[in-house]
Amino acid sequence: MNPMPVLTLLGVSTLLPCVPALICQRGRIQTVRNESELPLEWGTGEKACEVGEGCQDVVMLLHNGPLINLVIIKGCIKAEDQEPRVTWLSTGPGLSVVSYTHVCRHGDLCNNASSTRILEDLSTPTVPGSLRCPLCLSNNDCENAPEQVCPVGSIYCYNGVLRLRGEGIRTNLKVQGCMAQPGCNLLNGTTAVGTLDMSENCGLQLGPQALDCNSASLDIVKDVSDLHLSWTTGWKTCEADEGCYETVMLIQNGQEIHMALTKGCTSSVNREAQLTRHRTGPGISIVSYVHVCRNGDFCNDLSSTETLWIPPPDTAPSLLLLLPVPGTLRCPHCLSTRDCENAPEQVCPEGTHCYNGVLRLRGGAIATNLRVQGCTSQPGCGLLNGTKTIGPIGVREDCGPQSGAQALECRSGWAEGLRKVSSLPLDWTTAWETCKIGEGCQETALLIQNGPLVNLVLIKGCTAEEDHKPQITRHRLSPSLSIVSYSHVCRHWDFCNDLSSTHPLWLPPPPVEGLGNVSCPFCLSKDGCPQNGPKQVCPVDSSHCYSGVLSLRGGGFISDLKVQGCTSQSQSQSDCNLLNGIQTIGPIKLHESCGFHLAAESLKCQHGTLEAVQHISKLPLQWTAEQKTCNVGEGCQDTLVIIENGEHVNLVLTKGCTAAEDHKAKVTEHRTGPGLAVISYTRVCREKDLCNDLSTTVPLWAPPPVTAPGNTRCPLCFTAQACENAPEQFCPAGSTHCYSGVLSLRGGEIISKLKVQGCMSQPGCNLLNGTQKIGPVDVSEDCSPRSNSLTCHRGTMLKIGNGFAEKAVEWTPLSSQVCEPDEICQETLLLIDVGQKSALLGSKGCSSLGAQNDVGVSIFSRPPGMVVASYTRFCSSNLCNAASSTSVLLSNLPRPEVLPPGSVKCPVCVQLFRSCFQTSDFVTCPRGATHCYRGDIALRGGGLSSTLSIQGCMASPVKSLLGNSKTIGILSAKESSENERGDEDDEKPLLDGASASSPASMLGLLVLLSSLCAGICPLH
Repeated sequence: MNPMPVLTLLGVSTLLPCVPALICQRGRIQTVRNESELPLEWGTGEKACEVGEGCQDVVMLLHNGPLINLVIIKGCIKAEDQEPRVTWLSTGPGLSVVSYTHVCRHGDLCNNASSTRILEDLSTPTVPGSLRCPLCLSNNDCENAPEQVCPVGSIYCYNGVLRLRGEGIRTNLKVQGCMAQPGCNLLNGTTAVGTLDMSENCGLQLGPQALDCNSASLDIVKDVSDLHLSWTTGWKTCEADEGCYETVMLIQNGQEIHMALTKGCTSSVNREAQLTRHRTGPGISIVSYVHVCRNGDFCNDLSSTETLWIPPPDTAPSLLLLLPVPGTLRCPHCLSTRDCENAPEQVCPEGTHCYNGVLRLRGGAIATNLRVQGCTSQPGCGLLNGTKTIGPIGVREDCGPQSGAQALECRSGWAEGLRKVSSLPLDWTTAWETCKIGEGCQETALLIQNGPLVNLVLIKGCTAEEDHKPQITRHRLSPSLSIVSYSHVCRHWDFCNDLSSTHPLWLPPPPVEGLGNVSCPFCLSKDGCPQNGPKQVCPVDSSHCYSGVLSLRGGGFISDLKVQGCTSQSQSQSDCNLLNGIQTIGPIKLHESCGFHLAAESLKCQHGTLEAVQHISKLPLQWTAEQKTCNVGEGCQDTLVIIENGEHVNLVLTKGCTAAEDHKAKVTEHRTGPGLAVISYTRVCREKDLCNDLSTTVPLWAPPPVTAPGNTRCPLCFTAQACENAPEQFCPAGSTHCYSGVLSLRGGEIISKLKVQGCMSQPGCNLLNGTQKIGPVDVSEDCSPRSNSLTCHRGTMLKIGNGFAEKAVEWTPLSSQVCEPDEICQETLLLIDVGQKSALLGSKGCSSLGAQNDVGVSIFSRPPGMVVASYTRFCSSNLCNAASSTSVLLSNLPRPEVLPPGSVKCPVCVQLFRSCFQTSDFVTCPRGATHCYRGDIALRGGGLSSTLSIQGCMASPVKSLLGNSKTIGILSAKESSENERGDEDDEKPLLDGASASSPASMLGLLVLLSSLCAGICPLH
């Protein structure tokens, strides 16, 4: 599989470098021809290369009886020079394969091979033998291939598929013919000829089980004069039974046209190529093309707009009668993925109306908010005539002055991957997210090159940071170790964080001027570097060996990269400075330590919990986790439970440290359906840091097979709330009983009660088939009536803003829940106001066992310093925790008075989930405030798990803001001030501040729509 879907529009040129560089012949050819046409000749185009690149020639010819397959690759390459070389991979008799490779830099267009005459004469014995074999050489299929008499010396019939992958070449070549030796070894073990990668599969399972499909996405606005457009794509190997799809959408508005293109794998049923003209004008016109196929590899082979776009009539005399008659209406004209301010006006055709809207396109790696202003044949917001989906692309239309103006949408995701330098530039696509009002879009890329390897780190998403233009920083540039970063924050339009390639920031390292006398271990790895590993001779300007760990944290990303290599300066425990003092790049915090023994005594494990109910269409899901340093001897554990009920699944995940013994990854099907199904994944490991690296549901969950409905009807419910008046559903055939129960999960920092109603294949209260423990999680089920249990409002609130100490804020619960027997309802509210900023944290739900009815307000700090106060209530009637605003706290606070400024200046800040360091504003404190406070408060309980970073003015030099208080209502509180603070970073959970089953519980869960490259995880 090519992990980098790259799409190139033919005819679009790039800026040439302003320094001398080679010009090379450029071309890609793959063709099956008759032997009688030899010798074949070809012509090519030209390409200006990057500085330091050479020119390459790759020619491979496969001979099979009267047929030949020819592959030609010409272009620029970073590889070292190589004299022309002819290599026989297989010499016959029968099938034979020969190749020609050449890399040169001695002059422009030096890769000048132009004929098969460069290959030696093919040996083609004509004396027939006694063996007969099918004969086929085809890019399609070999069914009913004719037989041939094999030449003398051929003793074996070959039947295989050659997968050829190169720059612009992707072919699954079906081959049947005569061979001089048995086995699946036509290529004699060769896996690459120059930049052409090759693999070989033989036997009955040659490829029908998994198709290869063209794969790409493109979203672009062009001038009509640029059409027709043509493109090439990357490729992807699909899952078994998946097909290939392709979808193209063209929107023409005047002399501009927008094209959205997506190709790849799909589980959708086959669909003949269908062209739909959603709107034909006059004015704006829209056409789409949708195709799903399984009739062969790369069957989604549309490569041009020519078959689906008809140019508008021009002014030629023969077409004048087709031109629309201009009217008197004038409308703004715009077609842009950015903005339409000050759009020019145009005269519309007669009988048309003005249109102003935003088309939101989502799916198939397409994420676009297309602003459209122009003329249409009918009024209103119906440009697409009610169409909601086009292939995998969901379409939504918004009209009016506030279309998309309230909050930005940004490209979102993170990725990390180790690649060869020769594979650069890399391209990627990402997911997207809707930001909070006022937030901007950020993107950060970091490239660490060590010899022939490079590690890419990419983070995109929403941010509260101020805008700054794209900034490229070359932290270190040498032939051995190089580091370059890119950062950008923007708010000018949706998806403005649109860097999609390493091309703008990557320069090849300077050429090696010679080798020195120093040899160093070489390693660039996330898994660790071997003792007594391979060494390399360093360049002449490198005089020391580097050995260290680069730790990267931030933006939902965690990585420890082991580095060994050559540097030009000494590195030691006291001088470990590969990054030249850089500590932050965008949202990433960097730390450097030298000497691998520093972290050898205890493991670091991925750490966190997650529970969420999702529709099955959202699966597979992916996630990232925080990390934790374990006690000596502890291992890392992964536990995932998926419960399927109709069209929804409940996912329960816990990661962390454990004293349990190691065991390999284990998938257990506790119940397989039809109807309700339960499956789990458990693993305990100690082989390396962060080895509990399960990050997706893929290893244990696949969409259930479609089953016919039966005659049984059951209520359907899947929630932590009450199941009153649950809707009924028809059960699948084979489900003959209705289940109604509560699943309790306790352990591994999971506390959950899930109300379940659905279909079962057997009676009784035994959904789990007797299972009582899954990893560290104790599980039980209760199907008895719960008449003695309270129902309470449930939800969490986390807000950062201004003026929360003066003006009441709405406090509306998200849902309700049925409590355990003897539990009562609670609501807890904490206010922190430092002047310029305020924070509110709230929790509603069931209390812990043994709580007593109570209500109260506590004031921990008051003016002239910060205001820190809480409201708590415990009550024992249904839905009694019903406070609807923060006025229940504010009405009990003393009215603030305006005090004159004093002489003390302090930093003021309150932040959730991150430190106030370097983000604080200094203010003059009110008179009477004589000291500055700086500290963190970690809060746990009631569905909240958050750390507040606080700075502000204080009236007394206390170190503890909360005094001796360790609890605030349902919350446990742990405070660490500037002089007391320990290292709490390892205690952050996977989903800070998320209610266990609310939509907020998906914070930190990154769902990638497309993989960036192998080992890289569709940028969330």
